[in-house]
Amino acid sequence: MSEFDNMTDEEYYEKLVGYRNSGINFFAAHNNIIITRIALGYAEGRIDLVEHHGNPIGSVHGGCIFSLADSVGGAAAVSRRRAVTTVSSNINYVNAAMMDKAKALIATATEIKAGKSTCVYRVDVKDESNRLIATAVNTYFYLKSEIKLPGAD
Repeated sequence: MSEFDNMTDEEYYEKLVGYRNSGINFFAAHNNIIITRIALGYAEGRIDLVEHHGNPIGSVHGGCIFSLADSVGGAAAVSRRRAVTTVSSNINYVNAAMMDKAKALIATATEIKAGKSTCVYRVDVKDESNRLIATAVNTYFYLKSEIKLPGAD
């Protein structure tokens, strides 16, 4: 029995959002990636852009966009109450997000398939005006380890 078996889905998702945004998620915190919502097979997140997210030509660095897509996709994947790791990802950058215009990027992840050992999510990254910046398809592998949520009994 895991520590979150007695939680409702809503309680689990709320704790999971808090955990994903906690200081223990060092990479996401360092890069201003925030998970804003998790539901079954779904997640939303954002990155508030600062100077170090830019590249030499003045647009948001592709690695920044990729990191947001992977983080939000992973948040959607763990909505299935199983720990995951990324095994593959394909991203298409369809519009530039210019640093002098974009203040934030918003990502939404939706489930394509949840299988026995892997799951697949589509992640769309948009700017504040809802213009599509990139779309990714990420595959995650279910790990045998449990997700440890602080404060869960």
